[in-house]
Amino acid sequence: MVAVRIPGQPGGVSIQIADEQTGEVVFSRNPDTPETIASVTKLISTATALHYLGPDYRFRTTFWRRGEIRQGSLIGSLLVVGGGDPNISGRFYDDNINAVFDKWAEGLHQAGISRVVGEIVLNASFFDSVGRHPDWPVGQESRWYQAPISALSYNDNVVLVSIRPGGRAGRPAGVSIEPPVDILRPVALARTVGRRGRVRVAVSRSAGSNAVTVSGTVPLRPASWSTPITIDDPPTYFGMALKNRLQNAGITVSGPIVVRPVKPDSFWIQVASTESDLLPTIQVCNKRSQGFYAEQIFKTVSAERKGVGSWPGSVALAKEFLAGMGLEPAHFTLHDGSGLSSANRVPASDLVKFLRAMDGQSFGPVWRTTLAVSGEAEGTLRHRMKDPVTR
Repeated sequence: MVAVRIPGQPGGVSIQIADEQTGEVVFSRNPDTPETIASVTKLISTATALHYLGPDYRFRTTFWRRGEIRQGSLIGSLLVVGGGDPNISGRFYDDNINAVFDKWAEGLHQAGISRVVGEIVLNASFFDSVGRHPDWPVGQESRWYQAPISALSYNDNVVLVSIRPGGRAGRPAGVSIEPPVDILRPVALARTVGRRGRVRVAVSRSAGSNAVTVSGTVPLRPASWSTPITIDDPPTYFGMALKNRLQNAGITVSGPIVVRPVKPDSFWIQVASTESDLLPTIQVCNKRSQGFYAEQIFKTVSAERKGVGSWPGSVALAKEFLAGMGLEPAHFTLHDGSGLSSANRVPASDLVKFLRAMDGQSFGPVWRTTLAVSGEAEGTLRHRMKDPVTR
């Protein structure tokens, strides 16, 4: 069954229900009318990725050093080359958002380095520089689901803003940002109220501003509240967090953080590399409907096939993939990989054809295991259709 609609338009519905084995249509309503498909877009994006990248693909981020080591000091620079990995966070590292960076710091320690005189160079050229799609909703840039996309991304490109009560009623609430990088600054306008008060907190950040405003009230109880807020400059965020963790490990970096498409040559020595498997990444995308993951995966397709990751490049490849399965690509109006763009429109009948065509692909069974399943403990459908059918 596939049903798609335009949000806010009660009449904009396209539905088709077909038998999984035979394809016989048992119910339909406006099946050939293209409607907004929202997060269903992720199914097309991840299928496209498996087709072009293969289920054994691995995202790769590399960490390099250059220069002489003199009495514990690297007289030279560090370099990070991004490969679009969305997993440099705590998701696969026991919730430790710094696990990857701490491993890299250990690599420098093993080389006898406790100080870096030069700069940290960040190469994010695997993707283009367009972090947010122009079709995405205006005014929601600070929401976690609209995190910018980059070949160098860290912690889903969000910070966690935590709010706690002040010392007594009437005092300002305490606000902290994790990780503690100087990329956003808190503006604490929230006040502490009595123990019986209610939590009424609003956290906001205007597009392009580094000020995170926290307003409202928090009760005087031993508790805290938190929410994720996006950043605007992923490579710089990545570099600042890395520099902080190196400092935490006793390695000081005196030079600046610069974003430059430097490719390591024979003068660079690899310190460490971090790799992530595609299939678990797709599972996060599809089971949890994680838009940031969808876009990182989607741009990686054109990065690998066309030399640079971009939305137009990946859309063109998705159309070629659909045509190769015998579908009509003109019926699939696609703009991004996550479905945040309301311009992604496909008729329900074509989505049914897409799902049936996927069964015929060599990677179809593997792709199917990444989908959310109603009633299962993991995924966005875990609370759907849990009760047995009664007649």
